[in-house]
Amino acid sequence: MIEALKNIGFVVTERLERKELSSDLQNRYSELPVEYQEFLQRFQTITNESDNVWFNSIEDFNGESDSGFRWNEFELMGLDALKDDEESCDMIRQFWDNHIPILMSVKDGYRYLSIDLSPENYGKIYYGVEPEFEESAEMVCDSFNHLLEMLSSNEKEDILTNFK
Repeated sequence: MIEALKNIGFVVTERLERKELSSDLQNRYSELPVEYQEFLQRFQTITNESDNVWFNSIEDFNGESDSGFRWNEFELMGLDALKDDEESCDMIRQFWDNHIPILMSVKDGYRYLSIDLSPENYGKIYYGVEPEFEESAEMVCDSFNHLLEMLSSNEKEDILTNFK
């Protein structure tokens, strides 16, 4: 699938040696789908040519990348905006505890794709957009591999346009 992403214009820096996710991330997201874990081992960076769309990498998740945009930036933005509303902050944390952001876009506003890790929707891919990242969440497809196929085949072009 890395080749398919290259074929549609993504710039890929492939990973040369295995790297582990931090224990903090593994504790928060202990049930990542196997296909996604395998995908993370294949690259260090994947961005579009304009560098305004990217897949979060192990380095991003571990806080080791030079990106000015943190992997959980949208969660942090929501928590900061609603810091005086404890109930809303709890809802934001709960949402992101069940949705790991995997693909980010700042191309035309802030957008993300995430994997749902909740038991009832495990593995499904969700799309969200600013300003209410959590409330805007909409299912895109049933699995990470299906998402990669959709990106490379232009399926669901309306949603995925901002992720290329």
